[in-house]
Parts: sequence; C-alpha cells; structure tokens
Amino acid sequence: MDERRFNVRKKVETPVRLYHPELGRFDGITNDISVGGIALKLNTYINLLLEPPDDPILLRCCNSDVLFPVSCLRQAESELVLKFLE
Repeated sequence: MDERRFNVRKKVETPVRLYHPELGRFDGITNDISVGGIALKLNTYINLLLEPPDDPILLRCCNSDVLFPVSCLRQAESELVLKFLE
C-alpha cells in the first residue's frame, strides 16, 4: 500500500497539554509526530469536533514552554489527530 502522507511520522511518547479557548485544559500523551501534525490520546474524552472554536487550540509539550496553535482534523473517542497551524 502506498503511503499518502507527505511527511514521515516519528513515534514519540511524551506528555502534552491542550488549551481549548472555551472548554479549558486537557492532558494527554502523544503517539506520533510529523512536520505537519501530531496524533495524541487524551486522558479524558471530550468531543473537540462538535463546535470548532474561533481561536485556535493551543498545544504544549509538558517539558517545554512553547505553545503551538493546532486544529483538530480527526477524532476517534479520546484519540486525536491535530494539524499544526504555524
């Protein structure tokens, strides 16, 4: 099967935190990461696809002070695929 992705995914497991402008903070752990996006599993289930916020969702690796603006591409239960906006 041909790989449709443009960027290679790398297996990375690190704690992350999502900051949703309306729903608050959510903790999780990454599954894999690429140049264009990241897959992660949240510790608690929340449907982030119901109403996309006007402001971007922010992602922070727990060992860093950098916030990355992201948007939610897909969600299956508590597993998310996020796209980096910058």
